[in-house]
Amino acid sequence: MAKPKSPKKSSAKSAPTGNAEEALPPLVLTAAEQDLLERSLKLLVNIQTVPFNARARREGYTADEHREGWRLLRLASGEAKPLDHLFAEVASGGALEGAERLRLLQDVDAFENTWFPRTRVIIRRAVPRARREAFEAAFFRNLEQQPLGPAVIVSVGTFLSRLDGLARSGEEDAKKVRQTLVKRGLTDEKLKEVRGMLGKLEVGGGPLPQRKVSAAELASAQQAQREALDDLRDWFNDWATTFRQVFGVKAQLKLGLTSAKRTSTGKTEAVEEEDGEEDVSDEEPAADENETDEEETDEDEDTDEDEDE
Repeated sequence: MAKPKSPKKSSAKSAPTGNAEEALPPLVLTAAEQDLLERSLKLLVNIQTVPFNARARREGYTADEHREGWRLLRLASGEAKPLDHLFAEVASGGALEGAERLRLLQDVDAFENTWFPRTRVIIRRAVPRARREAFEAAFFRNLEQQPLGPAVIVSVGTFLSRLDGLARSGEEDAKKVRQTLVKRGLTDEKLKEVRGMLGKLEVGGGPLPQRKVSAAELASAQQAQREALDDLRDWFNDWATTFRQVFGVKAQLKLGLTSAKRTSTGKTEAVEEEDGEEDVSDEEPAADENETDEEETDEDEDTDEDEDE
C-alpha cells in the first residue's frame, strides 16, 4: 500500500479592518475539503454499527471522541453558520455554502450516478442494433460522469439539455428513448426538480432580506470554519491511522479510511491515504478481485469478536 501522505493545513485569514460595508467573498470549500466531510461522515455513521463498534472501543474510541467528531463535522460543514451570514453572502453574489451546498451537490451527483448508466443501457434496448452505437456515441459525446464537486453541475446540465433534444427530435428512436426514460421515472417533474437544484448551486438562491453583517464578523465566522476543517482533518487522520491497523481492507473501504484506485493494468488496489489537500474520487470502490483470503478472514474474525461482546 502507498505511504500515507502528510496532511496540509489550510491557512486561516485574519479578519479585515476596513469599512463594515466591504463585500467579503464567501468561503468556498475545495473538492478535497468536501471529500474530507464525506469521508468523516462515513466513518462517524458506520463506526457505530455492530461489526465495528466493539473493536473501536477497545482501541480507545470513546463516546466523547465520537461526539467530538460530530461537533467538528458540523462546524467544518458550516452547519452552525448563522442564517444572517448566509443571507449576506448570497446578497453579495456568493453561492450556497456549507452543509446546504454539499447536500445539493450530493443530490445532483446521485442523480448523475443513477441516470447516466441507466440511459446508456436504455438506448441499447430502445434503439435498433444497426443504429444504437451511433446513437449512444452522439448522445454521450463529451459527456461523462464526474466526481462529487462543482463539475457535476456542468455534466448534469448538459445531460438535461440532451434529454430536451430527445423530446424535440423528429426521429422515432429519440422519442422512444425519451418515452422509456419517462416510464422508468425520469419524468418532466423530476427534471424540473433537478433544474431547481442546479439553479440554486449556480446563483445561490437569489436576493434575500438581510441584517447588516460587518465584513469583520463574516471573516471571523469563516476563520472559525477553516479552523474546524483543520481540526476535523486531524481528528480523521488520527482515527484513520489507528483503525487501519486493526480492520481489514474491506472494513477500511466501508469506513472511508482507504480509497480504491485503478492501476495502469486495470486492476483495483486499496490505497491508504491521510486526508490532506489531494482530491479523491467519490466513486464507490469496487472489491479487489485479487484481495487475499487472509484479509477476508481477518475481517470475519473482527466481526465475530465484536458480536460476541
